[in-house]
Amino acid sequence: MYIKEVKTAFKIADVAFVEGSTKLQFNYVKKLKDEKGNPLPQKILTENVARVYIIVVDGEIKKIGGSQSKGGIKNTLMIYQDGGVKGRPSIRSFGIWYFLYSTILKKKKIEFYMVYQENFEKEIKGLFGLKKVKNAYISYKLIEQCCIDDYLANENGQYPEWNVQERGMDLPMGIEDEHVEILKMSATKDKTIIRKEIKRI
Repeated sequence: MYIKEVKTAFKIADVAFVEGSTKLQFNYVKKLKDEKGNPLPQKILTENVARVYIIVVDGEIKKIGGSQSKGGIKNTLMIYQDGGVKGRPSIRSFGIWYFLYSTILKKKKIEFYMVYQENFEKEIKGLFGLKKVKNAYISYKLIEQCCIDDYLANENGQYPEWNVQERGMDLPMGIEDEHVEILKMSATKDKTIIRKEIKRI
């Protein structure tokens, strides 16, 4: 499925290769516009709203994911810049970085898009009655599931290629091997040199 078919997402970043580094550069769009072409403030990238991100390669949707972590979509995507190699990344996060890095080496165009649901004012139950909450929000999981359902309906029940877990598949062996090495190094070595020891893909 191609991103041009999607009616609710807007572009937030391009991915660039950094010569001599395994850390990817995310170039965020300076003049953000929503899916209808209306200007958006930069703060939407750091606001705690329910959001879904879409990874696109040469116009084709490769992954749909979501988050509601603090720091907004920028914080959500940070681990995909280097795979979290200075810490103990999950196999899923490391795997997406691996896909991104190996794809950028092939000179393909990688973009990130976003779908979000604005926060809203709502009366919420407390212990003694209702309290007015000015920044209530829905779970990002609802947006993510709606996006996935639409994708499945459009693609004859097939998930995006990089939604590996949902597809019931294992990551390629090379990714699993590299992940194991990262975890070993993070436990035994100075974390500042870990990135330098990642094998070239």
